[in-house]
Amino acid sequence: MRLTITRNRVSTASVRWDGAGLRVRLHEAFLAAPERVWDALAEFVRGRSRTAWAEVAAFARSIRPVAAEATGPRRTRGRVFDLASVQRAVNERHFGGAVRCHITWGRPGRRPRRARSRSIRFGTYVESLRLVRVNPILDDPRVPREFVEYIVFHEMLHAVAPSETAGSRRHHHVAFRALERRYPDLARMRRLSQSLLKTLV
Repeated sequence: MRLTITRNRVSTASVRWDGAGLRVRLHEAFLAAPERVWDALAEFVRGRSRTAWAEVAAFARSIRPVAAEATGPRRTRGRVFDLASVQRAVNERHFGGAVRCHITWGRPGRRPRRARSRSIRFGTYVESLRLVRVNPILDDPRVPREFVEYIVFHEMLHAVAPSETAGSRRHHHVAFRALERRYPDLARMRRLSQSLLKTLV
């Protein structure tokens, strides 16, 4: 069998049998796919099960193209905070150093008008790349380091409790919320989130 990992945005999964043997081409997002998807792929390869391929195809359809910024150089050192240092501390304190993912500051974006600034994403997690992106609006001396640590924890938690794809795609499902509730002083972090929204935007 020949396996090729691609970044193809159109055909994200293909399996072909030819004179040279079996050729499998998969988008790099499959590297972070749940075990059930790999089991289904193995079942399809062995017996060409339509049910198994439907599982593989469902995951392939869930892949979304990522911005070039996500695959480009990672920038961890900001004016105030070094995200690499924050991530190491959070990983050791809350995950026993077991979580493996990348981290970077996101691109500075246009700030929303104050009248409309009821919410803002302080962080995101790109599951296909195992990449945490932190909004650069938090790289500010008015932001407590403990809040940056909470945001990094929240996004790293997505690597521990991946999105559920049954029915609609859910990022903050029941299991995720149960794990998040273990975070020390979670209620205060949420209040701080609302306070910083008013201060920074």
